Amino acid sequence: MNGSDYKNFLSACKKAIGGEVNLQSHQDDSDVIASEVFRNKEYVKKVAADIRNKFLNSIDYNLITFDKNFASNGGVINWCIDYNDFLVKLDKVLQYKKIKKVNLFSSYLSKELGIERFIDKNEYSYDSESNDCVIFTPQFGIVSTGSLFLNFNSAYDMQLVLGSKLKIFVLSICDFLFKPEEIEIFSHLYSIYSSGINFPYLTSLYTPSPADQSTDALLFLIDNGRSNVIENSDIRKILTCISCDACKDVCPIYKVIGDEPYNNVFTGPVANVILPFMENAENYKHLCFSCSSCGNCSAVCPVKIPVSELIIANRKYLFDNKLMDIKDERTVNSVSKFVNSRKKMSAKRWAKNLRLKSINNSRIAEEYKFEKSSFNQQYIQMKYGK
Repeated sequence: MNGSDYKNFLSACKKAIGGEVNLQSHQDDSDVIASEVFRNKEYVKKVAADIRNKFLNSIDYNLITFDKNFASNGGVINWCIDYNDFLVKLDKVLQYKKIKKVNLFSSYLSKELGIERFIDKNEYSYDSESNDCVIFTPQFGIVSTGSLFLNFNSAYDMQLVLGSKLKIFVLSICDFLFKPEEIEIFSHLYSIYSSGINFPYLTSLYTPSPADQSTDALLFLIDNGRSNVIENSDIRKILTCISCDACKDVCPIYKVIGDEPYNNVFTGPVANVILPFMENAENYKHLCFSCSSCGNCSAVCPVKIPVSELIIANRKYLFDNKLMDIKDERTVNSVSKFVNSRKKMSAKRWAKNLRLKSINNSRIAEEYKFEKSSFNQQYIQMKYGK
């Protein structure tokens, strides 16, 4: 793992570690709220996980069903292989409709697709008050009705989107539920584990209408590498993520290094799993090893994704498929045995540095030295002041 991406990652981590660290978490508050909202929160999480996994396991059939229902309602779907395909099709639509000003509601998906950069580089401009053309990311598509579940930050945003003459929706191929009745569970879970508050935002279930001739509804369904993840049965569950970021809130590594080292819209534990497959294994395989295997992410996930186990599965995949060179493999095996030994990791600093030098890849020992206190001791000190 000597590529420039890995070196940039390490450099960004070093810089981040030197800054301020916020180790506060609202996990405890989220669990309390979840217990108050749901009689059995663990059962609800299991139900949510089963719904999301059931969709993924028959994704082809479910997407085709949604396509038919959305089209029968008067909507138009554009299927997009990747972000380049999407931007070309988006440009054609805007030119055909003679759109010059776009009201873009930013989201994780819009950032992943580079819509902001696309608008800046072309002849289009932003207009946050225009309802001529709105680009918006729904939270979910609903298979059985061909509808879109939308959430808003304000009543004004809701009015702009629903009243827009040209509604352009962008949605990943994985973000779907089966029935409107399932929305309530996911709305509560998302709100509780995303912000520590119970379901405060404005929502709408939007269904295109063939009778409404004054408005157009276009939906872009985005793959952008997700099919590569679906093909790998060991890590497919990561796509059931509802983007609440609860795993980031409890990850000791992410709390220290933050977003910057990832150089991607995907950050934290989910990025460690998904990026080697969605992007490029060679450039992102180092993320599989930036994990302490504490299991916090798996424990907190509202849809029961075993994130830490999937990160370990990624490591196995990299070795089994010869994506790690021999030196890397030897180094990882040696370091793994070292850091997984509580006795060795609790030794004096000089003893740990000496042992590190004995590992076959001495370049690690030349650049990195153990601190006087272990990571666990530093984490406890920063969080509890002990």
